[in-house]
Amino acid sequence: MPRARSIPSLTGVRGVAALWVFMTHFYGLAADMLHQPWLMNSLFLFNGFRGVDLFFVLSGFILMHVHEGQFAQLRWPVIRDFFIVRFFRVYPLNTFVLLALVPLVLFAPGYVAMQRHYTDPAFAYRAHNLSVPGFIQTLLLVQSWTVLKLGEWNIVSWTLSAEVLGYIVFPLLAMMAMRVASMRSALALCVASLVTLVAILFACHHANNNPTGTFGAIRMFFCFAAGIMLYRAYHLAPEGTARYGAAITVGAVAFIAATLFFPVLPVCDVFGFAALVFGLAYQRGAINAFLCSGPVMWLGRISFSFYLTHYLIIGILSWAMGEWLRSLGFVGGMMATIAIFAVCLLAGVACYHLVERPSQRLGRRVMQRVEAHDALTGAQRTA
Repeated sequence: MPRARSIPSLTGVRGVAALWVFMTHFYGLAADMLHQPWLMNSLFLFNGFRGVDLFFVLSGFILMHVHEGQFAQLRWPVIRDFFIVRFFRVYPLNTFVLLALVPLVLFAPGYVAMQRHYTDPAFAYRAHNLSVPGFIQTLLLVQSWTVLKLGEWNIVSWTLSAEVLGYIVFPLLAMMAMRVASMRSALALCVASLVTLVAILFACHHANNNPTGTFGAIRMFFCFAAGIMLYRAYHLAPEGTARYGAAITVGAVAFIAATLFFPVLPVCDVFGFAALVFGLAYQRGAINAFLCSGPVMWLGRISFSFYLTHYLIIGILSWAMGEWLRSLGFVGGMMATIAIFAVCLLAGVACYHLVERPSQRLGRRVMQRVEAHDALTGAQRTA
């Protein structure tokens, strides 16, 4: 059956996921500013890092939605165009944010010292943070590709590194997915991918924490592959499936919420994320309507820029003003909390309009010029 060209709620849910990740990075400072230590025990706030897994599932699903049919066979021009667009999607903004950090690193030794401080041997690699090798690794977005820990600059960029790996394998995974002929088989492969991920997380004692680096690439692969197969299931689903869309969405949200009452169960949220994306694809119900609302859609559009800058802003403000922020009373702390959130949003808006959108337009122009050059070369050869 024909599918919708646009699924607005998937943009909205991306904004919600970015906001959840922001919360998990901010709630420690917020608890101190508000003098509310109980916030540190919130499973909802602690598990915000799982929004990254939702990003990965979404990425696989949306890429299949956009490029459906293009990779039924692997053809170099199509693969090349895909890589060009994807390159301009992630590298320019990552490079801009990275270069913006350089003056701070060069002229604020106190900030560098804070970033290199660690008290737990498990985080000893932080002693190399903001190093030259770490800069090169982050600039190239290869920090998730090996076990080398050369030092972080913008810690959230590990997800971009993992995502780039996903882009590299996408054409092959998409071709394999196109060969799945039934909805049941596609769903089974989606579930199998997520079951494998959860089993690995439990076996490696990562069920209740946020593994990054090379292990982050493992998280990406299984969530990304699940998203690809989920879209194939959506594509193959009978027309009547749409009437269950709202119920699937509500069930997914209820499942995710229920896991947050138990310390270890949130590792299973990846199943809820997959069900949520599948249900939202049918654009039915109140949750879908909420995610399509103006403010949520706006947050979804700037979510990539907001995601990539918020952690740095929180860290810089904590370093520069942390003692003063923690001395505020409840009212002052609440005002500071709102102000910091607003600053992070403003940074996201600025990067979205000044870097992210222009770089995407540039990527499309580059792709069009390459295609035009190919067409001209082909015409000359046949003349």
